[in-house]
Amino acid sequence: MSFLPVVAYVAGILLFGFVYGLMDYLVSAFRAYSETGYAYQFLNYLWLGVIIIYLIGGGYWVIRKYSEDQYPGYGGGFQ
Repeated sequence: MSFLPVVAYVAGILLFGFVYGLMDYLVSAFRAYSETGYAYQFLNYLWLGVIIIYLIGGGYWVIRKYSEDQYPGYGGGFQ
C-alpha cells in the first residue's frame, strides 16, 4: 500500500501553514489600516473557509485514492 496520497495531503497542510504565516502578517497589516473590522473579519472568515474546505475535501480525496483499483483490498476491485 502506497503512502503517497497521505504524503501529498500532509504536504498540502504544511503549505497551508506556510501561507497562513504570510497571510496572518498581511491581514494584520490590513487590519491596522482598516477603520472598521468588517473587512478584517471577512478575510478571516474567507481564510477559515478555505482551510475547512481543504481539510474536508482533501480527506475525502485521500479516502477515494485508496478506494481505486490500484489498491485492491481497500475498497478497490480485485483483479
